[in-house]
Parts: sequence; structure tokens; C-alpha cells
Amino acid sequence: MSAEASASLVISEFAKSGSPEPEDDGFLSACWSATGGNPLLLKELTEALAAEHVEPTAEHIPQVYALGPRAIARRVALWMRRLPHSCGPLTCAIAVLGDGADLSCAAELAGLDRDEALQAAKSLEHAQILHTAVPSDAMNPRWGFVHPLVRTAVYEEITPVDCHRAHRTAAHLLRDSEAEIEKVALHLLRTLPSGDAETVTLLWSAARSALARGSPGTAAKYLRRALAEPPPTGDRLDLLFALGSAMRRVDSAAAVPYLTEAHELAGPSRQRVEIALALGDALLALRRAEEALAIWQQGLNDTTPQDTELLYRLNACILSIPLYEPGRPDLRKDILGRVAALRSPKPSESMGGRYLDCVIAGHDAIIGDPRAVVRAQRALRDAPTGPPDGQMSLSFGWLALISADRREVLGSLDAAVEQAHRQGSVNDLTGALVYRAMAWLYRGYLDEAAADASDAMHAVDTSSLDLRRLVLGPVQAEVQIEQGALSRAQATLEWTGVPDPAPLTGLMYYVLYSRAHLLRLQGRTTEALNTALAAGTSFSAAGGDNPAIVPWRSEAALCLHLLGRDEDARTMADSELRLARYWSAPRALGRALRIAGTLGEGDADVGLLRQAVTRLKDSPARLEYAKALADYGAALRRHGVRSQARTLLSDALDIAEARGAAPLVQQIKDELHVAGIRPRRHAVTGLQSLTPSEQRVYDLAIAGHTNREIAQQLFVTAKTVEVHLSSVYRKLGVTSRRQLGGLSERTHSADEPE
Repeated sequence: MSAEASASLVISEFAKSGSPEPEDDGFLSACWSATGGNPLLLKELTEALAAEHVEPTAEHIPQVYALGPRAIARRVALWMRRLPHSCGPLTCAIAVLGDGADLSCAAELAGLDRDEALQAAKSLEHAQILHTAVPSDAMNPRWGFVHPLVRTAVYEEITPVDCHRAHRTAAHLLRDSEAEIEKVALHLLRTLPSGDAETVTLLWSAARSALARGSPGTAAKYLRRALAEPPPTGDRLDLLFALGSAMRRVDSAAAVPYLTEAHELAGPSRQRVEIALALGDALLALRRAEEALAIWQQGLNDTTPQDTELLYRLNACILSIPLYEPGRPDLRKDILGRVAALRSPKPSESMGGRYLDCVIAGHDAIIGDPRAVVRAQRALRDAPTGPPDGQMSLSFGWLALISADRREVLGSLDAAVEQAHRQGSVNDLTGALVYRAMAWLYRGYLDEAAADASDAMHAVDTSSLDLRRLVLGPVQAEVQIEQGALSRAQATLEWTGVPDPAPLTGLMYYVLYSRAHLLRLQGRTTEALNTALAAGTSFSAAGGDNPAIVPWRSEAALCLHLLGRDEDARTMADSELRLARYWSAPRALGRALRIAGTLGEGDADVGLLRQAVTRLKDSPARLEYAKALADYGAALRRHGVRSQARTLLSDALDIAEARGAAPLVQQIKDELHVAGIRPRRHAVTGLQSLTPSEQRVYDLAIAGHTNREIAQQLFVTAKTVEVHLSSVYRKLGVTSRRQLGGLSERTHSADEPE
């Protein structure tokens, strides 16, 4: 029955019982939902509600869902007593097999011949217990229950022993009929452990199938059940490793016990090194760097000089430790010296060689050595899919290219996001989204950065990837600061879990820098200065000197200026400018020039600001370019060059408005007002105003794809698609998909030659 017909029936049944007639639409909708619109089940439910004197109002909707199952169970029991004996075994068999059960399989499970089963099925269909599933073969129809609660009522009447036996038999029937292996496994999950080697084999095969389709959580479920069987002694090690590896994709904390046991069981071998790589990666994700390092160093003892690939991967992992634990000299001992030793040999095109190149590039980028860029480009160029324990290493290659404003890094990150989605790896997806958000932020695409960071934060909240918080939180906070959402930025930095004051160990410099930035904007200048200096101490402990990664000196310089210590401020700004010139990436150098210019004396400020604009003009760092234009325009206004100032400020306003940088927009408008200059009309509209992500959503939307389909194709959440579509509607001046399609048709018509 439709919802409307169902509502009429419920009202009628309440009237017959003498109870008040329902008037609340929510209550009527709940009755329809709880019964699937089945007339007999609706009558049973309304009788139960009337008998319990439940008032048909919104506040009693929970009682509809509470009474519904009991009422339906009573109705099913009554029906079954009136039906032929063969109906009972068949309903139990279909309850075990699930909706869409093949009649021949159900008949065999029920111990009936096919004709007897078909007659019983028709009786059950007439009684409105079963229905023919769609799609269904007329020669061999598939059957299901009219409502999930009916199946539940039947299934719960099966004793545990009979249930175990039925599911085991169902698994064997499906295996013999060459059904999909995961359909077989679903029944084995509901059986009791019995030490059956074949059950272990089937579950293991199902786990491989689940991994192949990108569902490691499901694979882990099968492997846990296989482990409980238990497996033959000789298979336990491999099963533990497979289970730990699957779990590591979705929950590092849950993976550690299985990988630890596997590592303890394994003797010296290549396999133990593989396990060590996976276990150390999981421990590092939990911020247990010291334990990870010990596992990896032990792994070196299990290798031979011929194990080149394993040695590359182990060394890449070991060399990453000083970057994650800069405040631990005891962990850094002897490691940094190996960076120089491993830098010189000819690089390898293998994945292990690429991982090692990325980590060395990370070390070089941190200290500001431009050689990092070439090494990272080489490592990430056309990189094939590698082992899942390698992304921590790849992230340093991404960092080097992001810090150098290299455009190709987004292609690598897009590929990593796609691969993580395909493999169902929350761990890898989070890592790729963190650095893609950072890349978007540095390019000034605030909406894109916020969307990626938000998705990554949700993934972190549902897993145990604590290490990601220390980079992800500051990236999102910086986006929110640029958007003017200071209270949200405060909450995001608190989300990282870093106390105040921050500890001296760990990857703290990103959090400390963003905290200093926020404190300055909140007017807490002395605290901001101290925090910026603490960020510098933390970054220096990692060997860090590159302002493209942590521009703590310019942040401290701005604080010193606000505190009236202009000479100290200029010294600090000049120091950052010197380092930025050596690294030579546009964004970092443009920022250093801009801040040195704003703190300069006399005409020096104009020269430095002009250099900042020139350096940033053709770079991808558009928001930093807008800031340079704004500060240069303000300086020219102060020097009386009003006409050029207006052009610069207007261009800056265009960019700032397009990127949603509200504080910068206000700063520019204030400057124009002080100058007595009326800003030209700014309309951030039209197809040219769409961001890259908005353009992709727009293209798919006008092609007729639903939000869900767009989300699947772009590997984002449906909510992210909704946000982008709302922005597209606003910029294009439409309110619906239909208008969007009409706009597209007009645009194409206008583009056609006459």
C-alpha cells in the first residue's frame, strides 16, 4: 500500500477501536514504515497500539517501532499455525538464506522436494508472508519476505543449534552451486567455530575477494572469524598477517595486536621484515615512534645485502623518524648521518627506492635545500601502485613539491586519493587528503582545502590515526583563519589534542605556528610571539629552516612589530627573506618579501613589495599574490600614487572575493575607503569564477549525474558535492539543476560559430 492508503487504513482501524483518530503525519508515516504498507501487518500493529492505549501523536512514534516487531511476530505465529506443515521449514530456510533466496536451494535446505517447496511458497505468498523477489527467473523464482520484520520474527524462532547447522549447510549448498564466495562466507560467519580447515579456506578466499573490491573492513571480519575457527597451526602466522594488514587500512590501533603476534611468531625471514614494515607503520600512526623505530631496526637484522627492495623500504621508514620526532635526540642518533650516506647512490625506480627518495627529499625540503624538488619529482613521476605501508614515505615527497609550488603535485595526490578509495584504505585516504588540502590552501583555493580537510577529519575521528591530527588540524585552522572563522579555527586546533603549552617532543611545529597566527589575530600578541618562537624551536629540532614549510620567523616579526620592537621585527623578517631566497619558491619568497616590505623603512618598503608582486604574479599562489597586491597598493597610496594604487587594490579585491578570503576583502575595502577610492564593481560570477572542484561538479551535474554518482566519481562525500553545487548555483545565478542545464545549453549555443 502507498503511504496515503496506509494512513487511511490506520485512521480507519483506530476509529473502529474507539481510540482517538491519528492526525499527526509523522505518526502515520511511522506506521507505514514499520510495516512496509502491508495491510495485514498494519491491522496487527494498530490493534496492538490500541490495546496498549498508545496515543497517535508524534511523541509516541518510538512506541510504534517498539510495538511493531512484537505485533508482527504474533501475526506471523498465527499465520504459520494455519498453514501446511511444509511452510514452516521453507520459511526458516528462506530466513536463513535471506531475501532473493533461490527456491531450489531453499527447498534443499528445508528438506523438501521442489514441487512441495513451490506449493508451500505459493501458500506463504497468499498469506502475505513471502513474495516473489524482483528480478526473478520465472522458471526458478527467487523469494523473500514481505517485510524485514517478518524475516526477523521467523529467524529468531530458530534455535541456536539449528541456526548453526542451517547456515553451515547453506554455505555448502552455495559453494557447490558456485555462488559468489562472499555469499558463502556470510553464512560461515553465523556458524560456531569447529576447527574446520575448509571453513578457514573459504573465509580466507572471501577476504581476498573483499580486499579486491576495496572493502578491507569486511575482509577483516572474515579473517577474524577464520582465526576463531581456529586455523591449522601452520596457517596461523599468514592469517594473522593478512588480518593485521587489512585492519591497518581502517584502524591502526586494532591492527597492532594481530601484527605484533604475527611478528613474534615469525622466524628470521623476508616475511618477518614485511610484517615489521606493516607493524611499524601502524605504531607510527598511533604516535608510538620509538616502538616503530625498534621494530624497523630489528628488521634490518633480518635482511641480507641481496634484499635490496626491503632495505630501501626499511631505510625509508627509519629515516622518517627524525621528521616525526624532532624533539627526541636519542631517536635521531645515527639516523641523520645515514641520510647523507643514502643520498649518494644511484636512485632506484622500484617502489622502495622511490619511498627512500621521498624521505630524503623531505629532509632536504625541511632544511631548505632546493635539491629536494628534483628528487621528489623523480620519485613521484609515474609512480606505480606500491605496498600500503609506503604512504608515510610518499607524504614527504608531496610536502617537498607543495612547498616548492609545483603544479604537478595535485596530479599525484588525485591519483593517491583515487587509489585509496579503490582499496578502501581510510589510512591512505586520510594522508592523501591532508596533503591535497595543504596544496589547495597554498594555492588559495580555500573551499577545496576546507572540503578535503573536513573529509579527512571525519576519517580521523572514525579511526585511530592520531598522527594525522598534527598536520591536518593546522591546515584546516589556516583555511578557517583565511576565511575569518577564528572561533572555528580555535576549535580545530583544540581538535588536534595538543595541550597548551605543547610538549617538546613530537610533530608540534605545525600546530604551534597556527596557534601563534591565531593568537596574534585575537590580539594576544605576547602569547603569539612566544608561541611562534616555540614553533621555531620545534622546527629547528627537526633541522628545519625552510620558511615555505613553517614561516615562523615572519609570524614572530609581525608580533614584534605589534609590540613596538620594530628593529627586532626587521631582523627576523630579513632572516626569513634570506632563507626564502635560497629555497626560491614563489609563495614563500613572495610572503617573505611582502612582510619585510610592510616592516621596512622609507622607500624600501615599496621596492620589496614590488618584488613580491612580480615574484607571485605568475605563480599558483593566488591568495598570497592578492595579499602582495593589497600591501603594495596600500604603500603606493601612502606615497601618493593613487591611480596605480586603485588598480592594484581592485585586482587584489577580485582575487580575495573569488577565494572567499573575508578578512582580506575587508582589509582591501578599508584601504580603498581611507584613500577615498570607490571600488569598481566586483562580480565573482560566471563559469570563469568556478574553482577546479566546482567545475568538475558542474560538468557532471549538467551531464545528468545525481549527487551520489558525482560523489562516487570524484571520491568525495555527498555533502561535499552539495556544498560545491550550492556555490555553483550562487556563482551562476541559478537555483536548480534544470536551470543549470538551460544555462549550459545557452553557453554552448553562444560558443558555436555562426
